[in-house]
Amino acid sequence: MWLIGLLALLTLGYAGLILHFKKGWDALPGFTSGPRTTPLPFVTVLIPARNEEKNIGALLDALSKQTYPQEKREVIVVDDHSTDRTAIIARSFSFVKLIELTDDCENSYKKRAIEKGIEQASAPFIICTDADCVPEAEWLETIGCTYLQNECAFIAAPVLLENNSSVLGRFQTLDFLVMQGITAAGIQQQSIYMANGANMSYPKKVFEWVGGYKESKQLASGDDFFLLHKIQKEYPSLIHFIKSEKAIIRTQALPTWSEFFQQRIRWASKSSHYDNRPLKLVLVLVGIYNLSLLVTLALSIVCPPFLLLALASKLVKSLIEWPFVHAVAKFFKVPISGFQFLLFQPLHIIYIPITGILSFQKKYVWKGRKVH
Repeated sequence: MWLIGLLALLTLGYAGLILHFKKGWDALPGFTSGPRTTPLPFVTVLIPARNEEKNIGALLDALSKQTYPQEKREVIVVDDHSTDRTAIIARSFSFVKLIELTDDCENSYKKRAIEKGIEQASAPFIICTDADCVPEAEWLETIGCTYLQNECAFIAAPVLLENNSSVLGRFQTLDFLVMQGITAAGIQQQSIYMANGANMSYPKKVFEWVGGYKESKQLASGDDFFLLHKIQKEYPSLIHFIKSEKAIIRTQALPTWSEFFQQRIRWASKSSHYDNRPLKLVLVLVGIYNLSLLVTLALSIVCPPFLLLALASKLVKSLIEWPFVHAVAKFFKVPISGFQFLLFQPLHIIYIPITGILSFQKKYVWKGRKVH
């Protein structure tokens, strides 16, 4: 009986949380360009890269076709000790300024790459992406216009995981859609502050003013979260999310379950260092709620009546999440039926507690490196 009561209490809390995010997503206004009387700003596109010979050419080709005026942008690729042809490919694009890291920095390789890039950036506004991404043609223009229209200390923008229609690929896309929706809603409500390093931007002077990655260099991950949280403390009302299809960055889902779990463990491992209390509370609630569902399912093995409770709880969870997921999927134009969503629920319930528990070991493999 106590388990039923606990599940009911957690479900109420979880329902309120998802409803809160749905309200924030709906309230977030879509991007409108409007008349422009001020020239677009000079921007630096910053791309840290390690062993990305299969991907970086597509990104740089897409950047060469941007609608943003060429004289108003520069592209910096920071090669992070690649052992493949990444640097050679980057150098073949005449508009690219290539920086090759030579110093060693335990764990914080990507942060070091970004710092190096910002040090040599000529523009007052930095736009970050990853080497395995491809932007829309109006990506830079949409970000530049947003910066002009708003007093921005930080801009987060949408990221879409594309997949090969496998079970793993579809699941990753769906899971990532939820995170994008929460990112947008949290920023709109000025409560939960999240971002993705594949699509974020900020004034160079803001990065320098908050001290960059000074306090988080010992952590391999978190080039997005920790910087955003520092900026949010100084400029709480100047954080924006661009709700526009033109601002979407596309990247590929990971090909194997092993890589997927390594990525999620890497993301989860930094959560204990967050100093954004609402975000911590959300992570705890989501983790405990999914763990309770998993425990209920496990108990059904020795006590069959619990199976009915587990199935009922799974259905309730799906009904709670579906309106929010459907709204976000519609924005990204990702086809997902309610039936497909229901089928993916067990995977979500299982992987959330597992990655949360494994993240405590603080060890994972990233870009061919063993990180701790």
